[in-house]
Amino acid sequence: MDAVITWVDGSDPAHQAKMAPFLGADKKTPHSAAATRFANCGEIEFCVMSIIRFAPWIDNIYIVTDSQQPQFYASITDPSLRKRIRIVDHKELFKGYEFALPLFNSLAIEAMLWNIPELSEDFIYLNDDIMFIRPTPIETFRADDQYVLRGQMKKRKTGLWWHRLKTKLLGRDEMSRVSYRQLQENSAALINSDSLYLDLPHCPHILNRKNLKSLFQNNLEIFRQTICHKFRHAQQLWSVSLFAHFALAKNLAKVDNRCKTLNIKANAYNKNKLSLLFNNAENGQEHYFICVQSLDMAASQEQAYILEWLKKIILDGA
Repeated sequence: MDAVITWVDGSDPAHQAKMAPFLGADKKTPHSAAATRFANCGEIEFCVMSIIRFAPWIDNIYIVTDSQQPQFYASITDPSLRKRIRIVDHKELFKGYEFALPLFNSLAIEAMLWNIPELSEDFIYLNDDIMFIRPTPIETFRADDQYVLRGQMKKRKTGLWWHRLKTKLLGRDEMSRVSYRQLQENSAALINSDSLYLDLPHCPHILNRKNLKSLFQNNLEIFRQTICHKFRHAQQLWSVSLFAHFALAKNLAKVDNRCKTLNIKANAYNKNKLSLLFNNAENGQEHYFICVQSLDMAASQEQAYILEWLKKIILDGA
């Protein structure tokens, strides 16, 4: 089984120049493409090395990016390790669908993961701000011939009259702010008409290449809309959520929340709170993953503390 990570260095001038022509007249960057979403504080190295250390059953690690290369990649001298880590450019990912490029939209990129050459049928997908923090067996993602999903069943809101009215009255800009919930509800609605949807947490997700490709090809016009938006849009689907609801509908998956994610809002937590959370994660047995959001926006002391803890857990003693 392979792993796929999406990554971009948003501080790269070439990346910023590529994005500039697609911004509005005011040159305001949409929230979904804000600098903090793509800023680079070295998380990608911790992400990759955490897989190697704590999930050794994963074979190849594909890093999907746009004409970039993580800094740590050049320093890898172990031939066997370097062979396992592969850089996939957007041009390769979107082969046959090049009309959609360039893109600054993670939803569009995720919709094409099935198109990665030589990718395993089942694979683990995660963003670069998510890492493994303890030994994680393959059964965490696939057990008893079923995929293992995480999340909570919640009632949909978008079909409710009061939600539609509130959205209309507030006049929300569909491009600038798209809720995580709305994307999941959109995706669930394509699979079934249930009033409930599975609210997925920030964690590594198991996906199936064949099923993703089939969902794409069987809903081609919808997916063409998804991959054509340069920035995140309310009309898009989220392929991760789509697969989860498909797998549940086909009885190919079960929900198991025993392996949890430690969510860190780096720009909102002080050192004392971070210390408490980290100690609980180390001494407890329930946290298998960590998601570090907005690390570039954290105060220097807290940022250094987080990076030092990640180094201790993931790199030291590996």
